[in-house]
Amino acid sequence: MPCYNEAATVKVVVDRVLESPYVQELLIVDDGSTDGTVDIVRSIRDPRVRVFIQPINLGKGAALRRGFREASAPYVIVQDADLEYDPSEYREILAPLLDGVADVVYGSRFLGGRPHRVLYYWHSVGNGLLTTLSNMFTNLNLTDMETCYKAFRREVIQDVQLHEDRFGFEPEITAKLSRKDLRIYEVGISYAGRTYAEGKKIGWRDGVRAFYGIVRYSGLGERLARRPRHLSDDEPAPFDDADVALADVLDSLQDADNYADWIFDLVEPHLGQRVLEVGAGQGELTERLCGGGRHVVATDLSARCVTALRDRFAGNDAVTVEQVDLVPDGRDGEFDSIVLVNVLEHIPHDEEALARLVPKLRPGGRLLLFVPAFESLYSEFDFRIGHRRRYRKSELTTQVDRAGLRVVETRYINVLGALAWWLFARQMNQVPTQRWSSRLYDRIGVPLTRRFESARAVRFGQSLLCIAEKD
Repeated sequence: MPCYNEAATVKVVVDRVLESPYVQELLIVDDGSTDGTVDIVRSIRDPRVRVFIQPINLGKGAALRRGFREASAPYVIVQDADLEYDPSEYREILAPLLDGVADVVYGSRFLGGRPHRVLYYWHSVGNGLLTTLSNMFTNLNLTDMETCYKAFRREVIQDVQLHEDRFGFEPEITAKLSRKDLRIYEVGISYAGRTYAEGKKIGWRDGVRAFYGIVRYSGLGERLARRPRHLSDDEPAPFDDADVALADVLDSLQDADNYADWIFDLVEPHLGQRVLEVGAGQGELTERLCGGGRHVVATDLSARCVTALRDRFAGNDAVTVEQVDLVPDGRDGEFDSIVLVNVLEHIPHDEEALARLVPKLRPGGRLLLFVPAFESLYSEFDFRIGHRRRYRKSELTTQVDRAGLRVVETRYINVLGALAWWLFARQMNQVPTQRWSSRLYDRIGVPLTRRFESARAVRFGQSLLCIAEKD
């Protein structure tokens, strides 16, 4: 049961779910509610109920992934935390699974003679269009692809790798199930839809995302989005080779002052006075971090970078340079902040690395991560400079949360840069950091993008910024 700001209905829905004789466990995943939902679900005293709290609002799809991962019962049903779907109908939904004739069951609002609340005409038209389009790509004959009520054998849903964080879950799961040798059934269900005044959350943007998901997770979309075939199973370039390639990148970015200023301005409010910078490179960001009376311990694994750092900051008492693998020995609880800019993606075991960083922070200290975003942008250039991965918002947030930190914010940065990277690096196989292109983008693209993103949150970007705090 994913829920977000459902204080008005969640207790009633939970009671109805627990009344069903088919319920072995109820996994409630709160998705960053701010209206008291968390207090309500935590107050439920039933051994079948387990509550999981997402660190921030990540979306229905991200909450469902969490629940699917934690499930242990033989069958899994998705139940929204509102009153639109009736838990008394579990018997009908589970029947094909229990009879052994189905692996997946969709509860269709458009089959059978069960009651339906009369609501928005254009919503029904949109549902029909999306279902038809989905069927065209999947070659299924569903009547209600967008339904909440989906039931699975547990091993089936836990075997599907899912990515969509919001309502794009519906077309994604449908497309991926269609490519497996599975028996999919539909049964008719009732539907008591809500109005927007009553708390309905889905909007036209989610319809656009569903349309994108239908195309994106089709066979053609998957082929276009995955890494180039020759990079898919290989390790990225060895450290020494990647270090040589990175030297050229860092040289070409030395004049990108607007870009460096942008990154610094994003992290500056969270720095404090004692800063550990991991993977300091040639010191472009270090130069900015050590202002304002701060002391910076700048580390790097590359001997070339450490030499450059020591030359650059010779005689500067505000900077200490060390050549270490990730973190210096000792110094637990010393730092107000730890900064990693375009570093985590190079580390083989990133979750272990995050766990090693946490003890170095003082209570209340902050971890500031800046990483490349979206695996669909992974290119030959990423491979050459040693990138092992690119991140999604929900993926990075979950990893930081598992490390024991409280996530303050995670957001995409540099939407125009993502488009440029997709064109030049991914599609044209060009080096996106050539000196001429870096200067052009820094002088024109960065100011425009920064102004645009200062007024709104964006749904994608070239990079991700994550800010997390140690309790």
